[in-house]
Amino acid sequence: MKRKDECLFCAKRKCYERVVSTDNGKTYDEISCLDHVYDLYKHSDKNAPGMTKHFISSTGQQVRGKILDL
Repeated sequence: MKRKDECLFCAKRKCYERVVSTDNGKTYDEISCLDHVYDLYKHSDKNAPGMTKHFISSTGQQVRGKILDL
């Protein structure tokens, strides 16, 4: 099980990219380090097709599960 601040694809914990989606009771919330941004986008397309997604790029570190204020 990955930590909430750990990259989906490696063990790095300095993640600045996040993809979040909540549609029809389904949730997709993953983060990645800068080395795996493209992999994160492909993963979100594969595992959350047709869902409206928020792509977050930040200078601050990202974590899974943090509530978005949009």
